[in-house]
Amino acid sequence: MAMSGKFDYVHLRNIDNTLDSTDRLRAFVQIYSSAIINGLHFVHFDGKENIIQIYTPSHKLHYYSTCFLLKQKYIDTPINTVSRQAQQLRRFLDFLEFWNIDLLEVDTFTVVVSFVSYLRLLKSLRAKPNRAIEYSLMKQVPLHKRAKHFGKVSSIGLNFEGIMVQERFEDFSHNTISGFVETACKYLGFLKKETHEFADIDLTSIPVKQRAITNTISGTTGRKTKIIITDVHAILSEASFSNTSSSGNLIQPLSEEVMTEENVKNFISLIPSSDIQTRLLFYILKSFGLRRSEARNLMFNSKNVPNDLFLWDINKAQEWLKSEMYGDISYDNKLKAWVCDVVKREVANFQSQNKTVRRRLIPNFFSQQDLTNLLLEHIKERQLIMGETGKKHVHDYLFYSNSNNSKGEAITGGTIYSKYRSVISGSERENFYLNFSPHSFRHFFATYLIRIKRKPINDVSRWLGHRDEKTTRTIYLHYLPGQDNLPADDKVGDMVAIFKNGGKV
Repeated sequence: MAMSGKFDYVHLRNIDNTLDSTDRLRAFVQIYSSAIINGLHFVHFDGKENIIQIYTPSHKLHYYSTCFLLKQKYIDTPINTVSRQAQQLRRFLDFLEFWNIDLLEVDTFTVVVSFVSYLRLLKSLRAKPNRAIEYSLMKQVPLHKRAKHFGKVSSIGLNFEGIMVQERFEDFSHNTISGFVETACKYLGFLKKETHEFADIDLTSIPVKQRAITNTISGTTGRKTKIIITDVHAILSEASFSNTSSSGNLIQPLSEEVMTEENVKNFISLIPSSDIQTRLLFYILKSFGLRRSEARNLMFNSKNVPNDLFLWDINKAQEWLKSEMYGDISYDNKLKAWVCDVVKREVANFQSQNKTVRRRLIPNFFSQQDLTNLLLEHIKERQLIMGETGKKHVHDYLFYSNSNNSKGEAITGGTIYSKYRSVISGSERENFYLNFSPHSFRHFFATYLIRIKRKPINDVSRWLGHRDEKTTRTIYLHYLPGQDNLPADDKVGDMVAIFKNGGKV
């Protein structure tokens, strides 16, 4: 899908890092609707050989994707399923070509998450097999009408009860898009495992989970076999895409296992003491209950950091940190605690920020000294790394990439998944922690405050950034205390009281 304009992964990543999902989708609409392309990939069915092939817009056989489809046939995948995978895969190839993506040089998690946004905007075209070649003649990305009029009109229809409701925005259903993403991830796995050219593709950032299956042997013994599969739900969640049209996917009580405080401590103990950034990242996730996108977007005023901070006496450095560090994480002298200020920005400059009307000020309920130590060591290390890469003042994001091809740049949501996988890989409890993900620290934060600290549900809801208290009550229904008059932790109660009395605005 060659284009008149030039779009690349850096541009894609910048849009994907937009915190507000509506702004992110709007940015993609503007690009896709104005771009001029030179055709799309198309699928060809060879009736004589009973094989399915994918061709490029220039009518050349796409070798690797066709090999992938041949392998599916070889492992006895039904031909109708292979045909469906071909249609899914050609859209993924269109997406990769649109953005000129080199799979060896990108965060694959960012790629598949952005692919979800692409699918949400696409028109569902169904050309007859003998006319599929017409896709190669298209000059514009085929967007559905709701995407073309994004933010201008709202589609309203009647449900089965005759009540007016918001119609589905996407042409493709939630389950269909899930299938697209699953096939795309399978294809990436195929490239890494079966090809020499893409053997070094980094897939560690793509979330996975364990699934228990029953086979002939396990059915006899009563033991289920556990396999590792792509966590498609996590990818769709990162893209802010949920199945709102299905009553079965409305907000429901949390059913997955939740980490205990001991589980969290054991996880952090698996992180090498020399890896300060990773220790700080997961300490922040568990201490403030942030979403991945919120954690990766944390910022501070890096220009305010003294050039020789790493030479300072530790007590002097910690005093500076508490009094002079200006950013999303700051020390509140009234609370005697660190506070995280979750903000929404339209630009990547800390000095030019726009905050949401509904701000989230989250106090740290865990060790203040541990967070102080980690923050100080991280700031000093960041200053040195950014200086070495020549990117000292390029951005003010708190967390930075250590990858060779993007060292010093801001991290992505995929980086957080990659770090999680790296921490547990090879450990004695790897199978146990495969049941969790970075998002599990958010659930730990919520349940810890509800069950252990006995905090009012409306406070927890506000700190989590939920739309309303009902959402929090529904999700954590099984963790709500049976009595509302149980004593709360005095220190935490004091912190909340100060907040409610205007201690920090």
